Amino acid sequence: MESEDRMKVRGITVSLVDFFKRLIFAGLNLLTPLQTGLLVVYYSLRELGGGELWFIDALSYILPWLYLPFIILLPGILFLRRTRLLLILVAIPTTLFLLTYGRLYLPRTSVYSTGPTFSVMTYNVLWTNKQADRVATAIEQHDPDIVGLHEILPSMGAAVEERLAERYPYHKLENSYGILSRFPILNYEFYQLDDGTGSWVQQMVLEIDGHRVNLLNAHPRSPPLEGFHPFGLPLGIPTGFLNQVRDADVRDLLTRIDRLEDPLVVIGDFNLTDQQIMYAPLTSRLKDAHRESGWGMGFTFSRFPSIGLPMWRIDYVFYSADLVALSATTGDYGGSDHRPVIAELSFRELP
Repeated sequence: MESEDRMKVRGITVSLVDFFKRLIFAGLNLLTPLQTGLLVVYYSLRELGGGELWFIDALSYILPWLYLPFIILLPGILFLRRTRLLLILVAIPTTLFLLTYGRLYLPRTSVYSTGPTFSVMTYNVLWTNKQADRVATAIEQHDPDIVGLHEILPSMGAAVEERLAERYPYHKLENSYGILSRFPILNYEFYQLDDGTGSWVQQMVLEIDGHRVNLLNAHPRSPPLEGFHPFGLPLGIPTGFLNQVRDADVRDLLTRIDRLEDPLVVIGDFNLTDQQIMYAPLTSRLKDAHRESGWGMGFTFSRFPSIGLPMWRIDYVFYSADLVALSATTGDYGGSDHRPVIAELSFRELP
């Protein structure tokens, strides 16, 4: 027979296991409804026309990360075989995720095109980035035919331009915007959006193997998050999200896009995710290269560039319907807080 001490130890062990099991059950019972409820409220408000509400717009930046608790909870619910109600509550965010992002993980269908083929890169290099060699290397690694740059200061621009001069004989660097091109620039304009109060746009016509292609390099304004910081703490309580300036830039850009003839390519850091209200008007006129030919979430921007954790996708290569995207990928940060987006485009097959 077991000794009395051994039986006591076993009893304590069983009690601890039972305690932690009950604790896990309590956590699942509490967190699963909260997480599912948050997602349901978010989608409901957005679909009911609340996409312009500041907190819905702000949550749209981090929507993929709202699914993170679900990823943690799902194994516990399945392994512990919790109640049917919890399984239903887990099925809701699963369905929402698949409807929102599932297409990004499906195999891409073949596309057909007639030449020529050309590649485009959009790259926000970051105001404070002084590592011109790393920026140039990030461009050289992918060797695109056209590069659109943002937040590039004159010193950085001069260094990159000099190093890549042989690759890109045609270039325009102006007021923190830059275009490097292997193709001739036939016409060029540089103008400010929103009645002269918004961000700037480089607009040009390129000659690509006998085809005239309109190209716009844009960078709509970033919407600042307002907050209350009690006792001067760095982490505050959000009280507003000033998305009006960004949306005004995008609306003006859409008006100008409607005046242009195809083929058309629009690139840039839009400070906008694919879940925010101004994305739909853009993709009703243009196609998103990552949505059409990329894979996965395609995050391009990081709040923590020192650790290289991309957090959401706000950099785009858009194109008109007479072009097709053969591929879309992201590159290395190169000292920036953005990863460049590189898309290979071609002219659609003629009927």
